[in-house]
Amino acid sequence: MMKFKIFYTCTLFLFPLFFSATSIPFEYIDGKIIVKVDIKNQKHNFIFDTGAFTILSDELKGQLSEKKENMIFEGIDANNSSSKNEMFSTDALKIADIKFNKVNFSFMNINWMASRACMKISGVFGANMMNSKVWRIDFRTKTITISDKITENSAQSISIPFTEENFTHVPTINVNIRKQNLDMVFDTGSGSGFTLDSKSYQLVKDGSFLTFEGLLSQSLNSVSKGERWLDVMEAEVNNNILGNQIVDTSSDSRNLVGTRFMENYLIDLDFINKKIVLNTTDKTSEYNSFGIAFAPVDGTLVIVNKLKIPELSGLNVADKIIKVNNIDVSKIDEETFCKIKKIMDNSKIMIIENESKKEFKLEKKDILQYLN
Repeated sequence: MMKFKIFYTCTLFLFPLFFSATSIPFEYIDGKIIVKVDIKNQKHNFIFDTGAFTILSDELKGQLSEKKENMIFEGIDANNSSSKNEMFSTDALKIADIKFNKVNFSFMNINWMASRACMKISGVFGANMMNSKVWRIDFRTKTITISDKITENSAQSISIPFTEENFTHVPTINVNIRKQNLDMVFDTGSGSGFTLDSKSYQLVKDGSFLTFEGLLSQSLNSVSKGERWLDVMEAEVNNNILGNQIVDTSSDSRNLVGTRFMENYLIDLDFINKKIVLNTTDKTSEYNSFGIAFAPVDGTLVIVNKLKIPELSGLNVADKIIKVNNIDVSKIDEETFCKIKKIMDNSKIMIIENESKKEFKLEKKDILQYLN
């Protein structure tokens, strides 16, 4: 997610060719929506991210017939780390049958995104590419339908107006949580529910919450470490009660609404009328987890995040894991890590062994039960 300070006056020209409706599939990995973008007849994986400006892998330099723009900006990522980036434009990006002309973007090293997704990621499809269209996200069918048709509300839908950041078009909505009015970025690049910065979370915090410790998040330029708190709170948008929603905190520089919330609805992102429409489904909020998260560190598999509950008291952040379901992970490469990640995604029971050869049987549960 990027926040921009523009140092030269500029105008963004984005002229997509309008079609009545185009439907594309997406993959849903770790709360991230992955779409195929065509670059000169080659398919590339992009993260569909309403909370960001368009970013392309620096490995694509020279392959886009890109033009360097006479501007520079300071980008501030989700962990409040800043970097200065050159701006470029290109006519080489397509999605399905829709061609985008003069898309402004920046090149960056985004190799870490590929390691997290276990697939090659070539860029971030940012909010500036979504302007002047309606994007319907269907998490059940894993499709996005793109059109220039104005969204019609049904009796079961909830309409939320949004404001846009200048230049980036990143949408922000107002949410009421425990009598606090909070501006929040509607961010398809965030895999959480409602994520609040520490100051905002202190305004709504009560005495009952869950605590995670360890590595909290990784973004374009930084990582954050520490504790993260999670609770369930009633949320309200545009005078509509949404009921209890998952609310957590991290060191993110802005308050976010993420895909763990969005996946409970059929979402219409209407960049024509500047509104978000939530079409209700029968899905409810849940947070299924083993309570721990792994990452490869210096060729070993390490616990980088842990829920602080008695059932996991025998495990600690930074513990090295040598076996997962009888698979030797004492020396781990990218391929083995992706195999372990697949086990965690698809299994309900996982048996791990730490460096002390102590074995733990973990069960995937909806951790919200620990709040009852």
